[in-house]
Amino acid sequence: MLPGFIERLLDATTIPDIGAVFHQAMAHLGFEHALYAGRFMLSVPRSVMQENPVVLSNLPPRLIEQAQQLRDLHRDPWIEWVLNNDGDIAARDLLARGVHSPSLALAADHGVGAVQIVSLRDKVLNGVGAVLAVPFQGAGDHHLRERWALAGRDVRVLSWVMHMRIATMHRHPAKATLTPRQREVLGWRSSGKTVAETAMILGITPATVEKHMRLAREALGVDTTPQAVLKAHVTHQLFGPVTGATLPRGEDGEGKGFHRFAALKNRI
Repeated sequence: MLPGFIERLLDATTIPDIGAVFHQAMAHLGFEHALYAGRFMLSVPRSVMQENPVVLSNLPPRLIEQAQQLRDLHRDPWIEWVLNNDGDIAARDLLARGVHSPSLALAADHGVGAVQIVSLRDKVLNGVGAVLAVPFQGAGDHHLRERWALAGRDVRVLSWVMHMRIATMHRHPAKATLTPRQREVLGWRSSGKTVAETAMILGITPATVEKHMRLAREALGVDTTPQAVLKAHVTHQLFGPVTGATLPRGEDGEGKGFHRFAALKNRI
Protein backbone atom coordinates (compact mmCIF):
# COMPACT_ATOMS: atom_id res chain seq x y z
CA MET A 1 0.00 0.00 0.00
CA LEU A 2 2.87 2.40 0.77
CA PRO A 3 4.11 2.39 -2.88
CA GLY A 4 0.68 3.60 -3.95
CA PHE A 5 0.82 6.57 -1.58
CA ILE A 6 4.36 7.38 -2.71
CA GLU A 7 3.27 7.31 -6.34
CA ARG A 8 0.45 9.74 -5.51
CA LEU A 9 2.91 12.03 -3.70
CA LEU A 10 5.17 12.11 -6.73
CA ASP A 11 2.23 12.82 -9.04
CA ALA A 12 0.83 15.63 -6.85
CA THR A 13 1.17 19.10 -8.35
CA THR A 14 0.30 21.34 -5.40
CA ILE A 15 1.28 21.57 -1.74
CA PRO A 16 -2.35 21.02 -0.54
CA ASP A 17 -2.57 17.88 -2.70
CA ILE A 18 0.63 16.58 -1.11
CA GLY A 19 -0.76 17.33 2.34
CA ALA A 20 -3.96 15.42 1.62
CA VAL A 21 -2.06 12.34 0.42
CA PHE A 22 0.34 12.54 3.36
CA HIS A 23 -2.39 12.61 5.98
CA GLN A 24 -4.29 9.80 4.28
CA ALA A 25 -1.14 7.69 4.26
CA MET A 26 -0.37 8.48 7.90
CA ALA A 27 -3.89 7.47 8.95
CA HIS A 28 -3.48 4.22 7.02
CA LEU A 29 -0.22 3.61 8.93
CA GLY A 30 -1.94 4.16 12.28
CA PHE A 31 -1.32 7.85 12.94
CA GLU A 32 -4.48 9.91 12.82
CA HIS A 33 -2.69 13.19 13.50
CA ALA A 34 0.54 14.42 11.93
CA LEU A 35 2.40 17.64 11.35
CA TYR A 36 5.03 18.29 8.71
CA ALA A 37 7.18 21.44 8.68
CA GLY A 38 9.93 22.17 6.16
CA ARG A 39 12.16 25.08 5.20
CA PHE A 40 14.14 25.36 2.00
CA MET A 41 16.68 27.59 0.23
CA LEU A 42 18.52 28.14 3.51
CA SER A 43 21.66 29.16 1.61
CA VAL A 44 19.91 32.07 -0.13
CA PRO A 45 20.53 35.36 1.74
CA ARG A 46 17.42 36.67 3.48
CA SER A 47 17.98 40.02 1.79
CA VAL A 48 17.23 38.26 -1.49
CA MET A 49 14.56 35.72 -0.54
CA GLN A 50 12.91 34.85 2.75
CA GLU A 51 10.68 31.86 2.13
CA ASN A 52 8.09 30.95 4.72
CA PRO A 53 8.14 27.38 6.08
CA VAL A 54 5.82 24.82 4.51
CA VAL A 55 3.50 23.45 7.20
CA LEU A 56 1.01 20.62 6.71
CA SER A 57 -1.00 19.70 9.79
CA ASN A 58 -4.22 18.06 10.87
CA LEU A 59 -3.54 18.58 14.58
CA PRO A 60 -6.36 20.24 16.55
CA PRO A 61 -6.69 23.82 15.20
CA ARG A 62 -6.84 25.28 18.71
CA LEU A 63 -3.49 23.65 19.49
CA ILE A 64 -1.88 25.17 16.40
CA GLU A 65 -3.32 28.57 17.22
CA GLN A 66 -1.94 28.49 20.76
CA ALA A 67 1.42 27.10 19.64
CA GLN A 68 1.90 30.03 17.26
CA GLN A 69 1.60 32.38 20.22
CA LEU A 70 4.46 30.74 22.12
CA ARG A 71 7.58 32.86 22.50
CA ASP A 72 10.88 31.64 21.03
CA LEU A 73 9.21 28.62 19.44
CA HIS A 74 12.28 28.20 17.19
CA ARG A 75 14.30 27.43 20.34
CA ASP A 76 12.00 24.66 21.54
CA PRO A 77 14.03 21.55 22.46
CA TRP A 78 12.35 19.32 19.88
CA ILE A 79 13.17 21.78 17.10
CA GLU A 80 16.77 22.03 18.29
CA TRP A 81 16.90 18.22 18.32
CA VAL A 82 15.67 18.08 14.73
CA LEU A 83 18.28 20.60 13.60
CA ASN A 84 21.12 18.68 15.21
CA ASN A 85 20.16 15.02 14.85
CA ASP A 86 19.09 12.42 12.31
CA GLY A 87 16.55 9.66 12.79
CA ASP A 88 13.59 9.83 15.14
CA ILE A 89 12.85 10.09 18.84
CA ALA A 90 9.74 9.81 21.02
CA ALA A 91 8.73 12.96 22.88
CA ARG A 92 8.88 11.05 26.18
CA ASP A 93 12.54 10.13 25.53
CA LEU A 94 13.43 13.69 24.66
CA LEU A 95 11.74 15.05 27.76
CA ALA A 96 13.48 12.40 29.89
CA ARG A 97 16.71 14.26 29.23
CA GLY A 98 15.51 16.98 31.57
CA VAL A 99 14.52 19.53 28.93
CA HIS A 100 11.33 21.59 29.01
CA SER A 101 9.35 21.91 25.80
CA PRO A 102 6.49 24.42 25.94
CA SER A 103 5.01 23.16 22.68
CA LEU A 104 5.09 19.49 23.70
CA ALA A 105 3.53 20.42 27.05
CA LEU A 106 0.80 22.24 25.13
CA ALA A 107 0.29 19.20 22.92
CA ALA A 108 -0.14 17.04 26.01
CA ASP A 109 -2.81 19.43 27.29
CA HIS A 110 -4.72 18.82 24.06
CA GLY A 111 -4.43 15.03 24.33
CA VAL A 112 -1.75 14.61 21.62
CA GLY A 113 1.36 14.40 23.79
CA ALA A 114 2.33 10.90 22.63
CA VAL A 115 4.46 12.07 19.71
CA GLN A 116 7.16 10.52 17.57
CA ILE A 117 9.50 13.14 16.11
CA VAL A 118 11.18 12.43 12.76
CA SER A 119 14.13 14.56 11.69
CA LEU A 120 14.49 15.35 7.97
CA ARG A 121 17.83 17.07 8.39
CA ASP A 122 20.14 16.83 5.35
CA LYS A 123 17.59 14.91 3.29
CA VAL A 124 17.61 17.71 0.68
CA LEU A 125 20.27 20.28 -0.13
CA ASN A 126 19.85 23.55 1.79
CA GLY A 127 16.68 22.34 3.49
CA VAL A 128 15.49 21.01 6.81
CA GLY A 129 12.24 19.48 8.00
CA ALA A 130 10.44 17.40 10.59
CA VAL A 131 7.37 15.23 11.00
CA LEU A 132 5.43 14.77 14.24
CA ALA A 133 3.30 11.63 14.34
CA VAL A 134 0.47 11.02 16.86
CA PRO A 135 -1.55 7.76 16.96
CA PHE A 136 -4.80 9.44 17.98
CA GLN A 137 -6.09 12.08 20.38
CA GLY A 138 -5.86 10.67 23.89
CA ALA A 139 -3.23 8.07 22.98
CA GLY A 140 -0.66 7.04 25.57
CA ASP A 141 3.02 6.25 25.20
CA HIS A 142 2.27 2.52 24.97
CA HIS A 143 0.03 3.14 21.94
CA LEU A 144 2.84 5.13 20.31
CA ARG A 145 5.41 2.39 20.96
CA GLU A 146 3.17 -0.30 19.50
CA ARG A 147 2.27 1.61 16.35
CA TRP A 148 5.81 2.89 15.78
CA ALA A 149 7.16 -0.64 16.06
CA LEU A 150 4.77 -1.70 13.30
CA ALA A 151 4.92 1.29 10.95
CA GLY A 152 7.87 3.48 11.95
CA ARG A 153 9.99 2.50 8.95
CA ASP A 154 7.17 3.25 6.52
CA VAL A 155 6.52 6.63 8.16
CA ARG A 156 10.19 7.56 7.79
CA VAL A 157 10.23 6.60 4.10
CA LEU A 158 6.95 8.41 3.44
CA SER A 159 8.27 11.54 5.20
CA TRP A 160 11.54 11.52 3.27
CA VAL A 161 9.81 11.18 -0.10
CA MET A 162 7.31 13.93 0.70
CA HIS A 163 10.06 16.27 1.90
CA MET A 164 12.09 15.72 -1.26
CA ARG A 165 8.99 16.17 -3.45
CA ILE A 166 8.13 19.50 -1.83
CA ALA A 167 11.74 20.65 -2.25
CA THR A 168 11.44 20.27 -6.03
CA MET A 169 8.14 22.14 -6.34
CA HIS A 170 7.49 25.75 -7.27
CA ARG A 171 6.22 26.47 -3.77
CA HIS A 172 5.51 30.19 -3.93
CA PRO A 173 4.72 32.14 -7.12
CA ALA A 174 6.67 35.34 -7.55
CA LYS A 175 4.98 38.43 -6.17
CA ALA A 176 6.77 40.63 -8.70
CA THR A 177 6.65 39.78 -12.39
CA LEU A 178 9.47 40.89 -14.66
CA THR A 179 8.81 42.10 -18.17
CA PRO A 180 10.21 40.05 -21.08
CA ARG A 181 12.88 42.72 -21.68
CA GLN A 182 13.91 42.74 -18.02
CA ARG A 183 14.28 38.95 -18.14
CA GLU A 184 16.36 39.22 -21.29
CA VAL A 185 18.67 41.79 -19.75
CA LEU A 186 19.10 39.83 -16.52
CA GLY A 187 19.58 36.64 -18.52
CA TRP A 188 22.49 38.06 -20.49
CA ARG A 189 23.98 39.71 -17.40
CA SER A 190 23.78 36.34 -15.56
CA SER A 191 25.73 34.83 -18.47
CA GLY A 192 28.60 37.20 -17.75
CA LYS A 193 27.93 39.83 -20.41
CA THR A 194 28.74 43.43 -19.61
CA VAL A 195 26.25 46.25 -19.97
CA ALA A 196 27.86 47.22 -23.28
CA GLU A 197 27.80 43.64 -24.59
CA THR A 198 24.19 43.17 -23.53
CA ALA A 199 23.27 46.41 -25.30
CA MET A 200 24.99 45.23 -28.48
CA ILE A 201 23.32 41.81 -28.36
CA LEU A 202 19.84 43.26 -27.88
CA GLY A 203 20.31 46.20 -30.24
CA ILE A 204 19.62 48.82 -27.59
CA THR A 205 21.73 51.46 -25.88
CA PRO A 206 23.72 50.85 -22.67
CA ALA A 207 21.54 53.46 -20.98
CA THR A 208 18.45 51.40 -21.85
CA VAL A 209 20.09 48.28 -20.45
CA GLU A 210 20.81 50.16 -17.21
CA LYS A 211 17.19 51.33 -17.11
CA HIS A 212 15.85 47.78 -17.44
CA MET A 213 18.22 46.52 -14.74
CA ARG A 214 17.12 49.32 -12.39
CA LEU A 215 13.45 48.53 -13.00
CA ALA A 216 14.11 44.82 -12.46
CA ARG A 217 15.84 45.52 -9.14
CA GLU A 218 12.92 47.68 -8.03
CA ALA A 219 10.37 45.06 -9.08
CA LEU A 220 12.22 42.33 -7.19
CA GLY A 221 12.89 44.48 -4.13
CA VAL A 222 16.67 44.08 -4.11
CA ASP A 223 19.61 46.47 -4.14
CA THR A 224 22.10 44.95 -6.57
CA THR A 225 22.04 43.28 -9.96
CA PRO A 226 23.55 40.00 -8.65
CA GLN A 227 20.74 39.88 -6.07
CA ALA A 228 18.21 40.50 -8.84
CA VAL A 229 19.66 37.66 -10.93
CA LEU A 230 19.55 35.29 -7.95
CA LYS A 231 16.00 36.21 -6.94
CA ALA A 232 14.73 36.00 -10.51
CA HIS A 233 16.28 32.55 -10.74
CA VAL A 234 14.83 31.14 -7.51
CA THR A 235 11.38 32.55 -8.37
CA HIS A 236 11.54 30.84 -11.78
CA GLN A 237 11.47 34.07 -13.76
CA LEU A 238 14.93 33.90 -15.30
CA PHE A 239 15.24 31.98 -18.52
CA GLY A 240 18.38 31.15 -20.45
CA PRO A 241 19.59 33.68 -23.04
CA VAL A 242 17.97 33.33 -26.42
CA THR A 243 20.00 32.17 -29.40
CA GLY A 244 21.00 34.38 -32.28
CA ALA A 245 18.25 32.92 -34.43
CA THR A 246 15.53 34.17 -32.11
CA LEU A 247 16.94 37.51 -31.03
CA PRO A 248 14.42 40.36 -31.16
CA ARG A 249 14.87 43.20 -33.60
CA GLY A 250 16.74 46.14 -32.17
CA GLU A 251 14.97 49.12 -30.73
CA ASP A 252 17.16 51.48 -32.77
CA GLY A 253 16.76 49.81 -36.14
CA GLU A 254 15.20 46.72 -37.67
CA GLY A 255 17.42 43.66 -37.36
CA LYS A 256 20.38 45.52 -35.85
CA GLY A 257 20.32 43.40 -32.68
CA PHE A 258 21.17 40.26 -34.65
CA HIS A 259 23.98 41.90 -36.62
CA ARG A 260 25.49 43.40 -33.48
CA PHE A 261 25.33 40.01 -31.79
CA ALA A 262 27.10 38.44 -34.76
CA ALA A 263 29.78 41.11 -34.59
CA LEU A 264 30.22 40.52 -30.88
CA LYS A 265 30.60 36.75 -31.40
CA ASN A 266 33.38 37.39 -33.89
CA ARG A 267 35.24 39.41 -31.26
CA ILE A 268 34.90 36.79 -28.47
